[in-house]
Amino acid sequence: AAQTETARRIFKFLLQQAPWYGPVWHEACRFEQRCNHMHEALNVAEAGLAQLPRYGPLWFCALRLYECTSPRHELMRATRSLVERGVRHISKDLVWKLWYESAQVEERNGHLHRSRAAYVKSVATCAVNLRWKVWLGGARTELCHSQFAVSQALLERAFDESPPKTRAIVMLEQSRLHELNGNADLARRLLKSARKKTPQEWKVFLESVLLELRSQCVDRALKEARKALEVHRGTGRLWAVLIQLEHAQGVHQQLRVFQQALLEVPKSGEVWCEGARICLNPFSECFNLEAAQNFLDLAIEFTPQYGDSFIEYLRLQMLTGAPDDAVERLWQLCINAEPNYGTLWFHCKTSVLLTTRQVLQSATELLQREFQEWRHIYCSAIKRAKSSDFHATATAAIAAALGNAEATAGDDGELVQLPQSAPLELERERTAEPADFVTGSVVLNRMHRRIEELSFEEKRSLIYGGDMIVP
Repeated sequence: AAQTETARRIFKFLLQQAPWYGPVWHEACRFEQRCNHMHEALNVAEAGLAQLPRYGPLWFCALRLYECTSPRHELMRATRSLVERGVRHISKDLVWKLWYESAQVEERNGHLHRSRAAYVKSVATCAVNLRWKVWLGGARTELCHSQFAVSQALLERAFDESPPKTRAIVMLEQSRLHELNGNADLARRLLKSARKKTPQEWKVFLESVLLELRSQCVDRALKEARKALEVHRGTGRLWAVLIQLEHAQGVHQQLRVFQQALLEVPKSGEVWCEGARICLNPFSECFNLEAAQNFLDLAIEFTPQYGDSFIEYLRLQMLTGAPDDAVERLWQLCINAEPNYGTLWFHCKTSVLLTTRQVLQSATELLQREFQEWRHIYCSAIKRAKSSDFHATATAAIAAALGNAEATAGDDGELVQLPQSAPLELERERTAEPADFVTGSVVLNRMHRRIEELSFEEKRSLIYGGDMIVP
């Protein structure tokens, strides 16, 4: 708290000395947001706008803050009033973006017709080369209201107007729409075409893998992942998804891929996080909480914007009974990093309005519920890990994957198969399987394997994965 007050005084001093400098106002506003002081953040934003009415980032901050802080009966009046003020003052090249954000506010609050009207104003004030983004945002809005035909028409318009370099992103959106409609084959054809036309866009390759995974075609997903890495060998997210897919082949195969990934992308936080997940799976022959902590420390150091690493660290802290001050340090580290992607992260971020602190709270509650349900499995795993034989075998396998144990590697550098550990002994009847623990949430892991049982909204959330269209 003392440090927070010190930071606030420093910002106050800077604003007094340089009230004409927009980024200081913006950072002061974001500081209050990170502290979860939304009304104070809004006051800073409004004071900044009084000084610098043309500074765009403050208008967008203020719009989000009004949506977060206004009472339900005043919310739309407050946000519409702000937008009307903004379009009169903001830089002309940002007017379209303010209408775009206004459209999203209207949609989130159930006003589809007003949302459409705001998108129309956005298009009318938008540069020609940026219109495709507005069509893309409109397509997402229509999809939220189950207007599939309208959504598809808008995506076709976006494709026609998008620059050649960005068409793959539009095709990716089209493939997701077809998948949600139950036409996975058409989605596959679109992604195949996108891979050929824009081989430099790794996200299309990743989407091809995820499509097969959601379709329960694990072998095809593995094939797509390996093909993708032939083109994008230095992309950590592709290596991470391959490590996770190799789960069905056993932990030693996962470690082989983990070893290969570290040779190619040694500073990929996503890869180190997957290594930690291998060590956190209670059914794993390499269940090792100490190694998991080391891996997660590296994951956060190398890629702090990857939210899954922080959530996995929360799971680790629950398993080890970490003291409150250690948990608080992790929270503060995460709040300062402001993660912006990760499947598990977006599963916990149920609204774009949630702050980092609120996402962490949501993740903590999810993990606590699941830990209570699966406590007996984790306790059995911890008990097994304390045996000297298991610990020695697991440690040797992990060390070999890191290249630190020549005795466990063959002449070609490949891992030698280590003795198989004793199976996990459970006190109760087994109601879970190893695949349930490949990430920190059993619920999310099962959703991926049982997508046909999900509601439309759950399926949409899973397919789009919280991926936001940023104008």
